[in-house]
Amino acid sequence: MHNIPSVFQKRMIWTAVTALSIASLGTLLVGLIYLGTQVLSFLQPLLVPFAVAGVLAYLLEPLVLRLMKWNMTRHRAVFMVFSVATVIFSGALLVVVPVAIKQGIQFGQVLPNYTKVAGQKVSDWATSLNETLRKEYGIDILKTGVAKAPPPAPSLTPKVSNDETKPAPGSDDLQKVISGEWLEKELPALVNHVWQFIKSGLGGFLGMFGFLISLVIVPLYLYYFLTEAPKISESWQDYVPLRASQFKDEVVGTLTEINRYLIAFFRGQLVVSMINGLATAAGLSVLGLNFGWLIGLGLCFLGMIPYLGLALCWITAVIIASVQGGSWLIAATHPWWVFPLAVTGVFSLVQQIDSFFISPRVVGERVGLHPMTVIASVFAWSLILGGLLGAILAVPMTAAVKVLFQRYVWKRAMAEDLDAET
Repeated sequence: MHNIPSVFQKRMIWTAVTALSIASLGTLLVGLIYLGTQVLSFLQPLLVPFAVAGVLAYLLEPLVLRLMKWNMTRHRAVFMVFSVATVIFSGALLVVVPVAIKQGIQFGQVLPNYTKVAGQKVSDWATSLNETLRKEYGIDILKTGVAKAPPPAPSLTPKVSNDETKPAPGSDDLQKVISGEWLEKELPALVNHVWQFIKSGLGGFLGMFGFLISLVIVPLYLYYFLTEAPKISESWQDYVPLRASQFKDEVVGTLTEINRYLIAFFRGQLVVSMINGLATAAGLSVLGLNFGWLIGLGLCFLGMIPYLGLALCWITAVIIASVQGGSWLIAATHPWWVFPLAVTGVFSLVQQIDSFFISPRVVGERVGLHPMTVIASVFAWSLILGGLLGAILAVPMTAAVKVLFQRYVWKRAMAEDLDAET
């Protein structure tokens, strides 16, 4: 009699138990993440002002330290920096907000017409291109997407009747894109999705009212952070719910390293996005683009979302330019694509200046993430955390994950390989 279970059966049982355990842990982790995102979304009116105040404290702390070097007490330095920042912010609100609101209302009113005109322009361009291709090359892209074949030679072999030419697979979708039908249909939906995406970052259990309340709470949090920054820096590790041990020291060290990435990103990216937004607004206004300042101001804030914020503002500007047709600088008699090309040139010029001069000096390589990693992280954290908050926190959260992998996966694996070689 053979032993039951056999060695093979034991291995299969343990493999099945291991797979079931991994699947159970994965399901539990996904459930916890989902529950956490729901809690974060619900508490956004409380968490957003806390996060905004923390970011502003990161930005203003160097000014406080600079004033303290001039033999000024911290309370006086904080009061001076806070007062100057309040005056500048209030002045910007009085000047910028009315213009932004006015242009925002006008933009919302003309957006449906812009959509129709843009779709019509694409349709006219596609019709002209299709006519040229049909006459010169015998290609009718708006009907079949393939060249018309010459009539077949007479044949005695019977064949199945097929009078109608079937379009190539996927040609219907291609025709909709080329003809402008897709743009006219999907652009309003895209605008609605973008608005819902931004609105979700301002939601929570109090909705827009909670967001307005958070604007009042932010200055209180900011003043507290600036005043108590040294105490927070010295004693925050005492509030970690762990007893004194080597494990607690490891947790504190990890959190300290993650905090460095947070400071590097928010302190640098916010300054860069503000500079790029104002420069883009000035360039678009010089070109005479309608709502140029509104687009630039939008880039000041959406620029915190790497690549995605820039893409949204550029697409909006190109659509407006293609519909507007011309300005005081670019005559309307020019081809329709000249104005969008000039707008694209403004965005490209600002981004080139940013890449060569601004970002290397302000942000540098302190975050150390590949551009493809940044793009993937924006979409991933937007899905995980939901809405605008997830997109803004994408890079620092990914940098935090990178710290964890460096400390506990990559370096440990390298150390084990070195030990094995020796």
